[in-house]
Amino acid sequence: MFKTFLMVITLIAAVAAPPLNRGTANSAGCQEQTTQETSASQPTVKVTIKTARNALSSATDSFHVGDQILVPITMTNTSKSPANVCISSDLYQDLPRLTRNDATVSTMKWQSRIEQIVKRDETCKKLNLPESVELNPNEPNMVDWLVLVDSKVPTGADAWYDSLPPGKYELSIQRRIECCDGPRVQSNTVRFEVLP
Repeated sequence: MFKTFLMVITLIAAVAAPPLNRGTANSAGCQEQTTQETSASQPTVKVTIKTARNALSSATDSFHVGDQILVPITMTNTSKSPANVCISSDLYQDLPRLTRNDATVSTMKWQSRIEQIVKRDETCKKLNLPESVELNPNEPNMVDWLVLVDSKVPTGADAWYDSLPPGKYELSIQRRIECCDGPRVQSNTVRFEVLP
């Protein structure tokens, strides 16, 4: 609900705001191949994803055409002291990469267009409603999720992809630790299958 509300506010602001002057300032099939990001202002964090049918179901790597596909996002602070990470909108924080038979699957057209608008107008810095989450050392915490594909009976979720045809897929995301900008952390890669 919060994500849908945030998306509506973002869309309104993106359409109404003039452009800124640029001159101013573990399921089956899941592999643990994560990259950790470290800098002076960034905690050392591992990002792990899996696929599920809905928010209450356990991880699965098998779906049918028309099923909703959710991606729970777990973050683990691998440093020795507590660290804070930000949760804002998928548009600012998550960058999924989905492939089928080694070919990249394109995101929905509206996602690409909105992503361009929020980047151009720096909407996140003006209207973002971030949440801070404290990660204790070495304690995995499911902090967020994204809707990869909505179900054939639309739920109104802000999905990244249209309904997927049958096939075998690979998914990874790059997750931004800060709210609006900054480096991204590469997640593990998960494999799943869509059946007829």
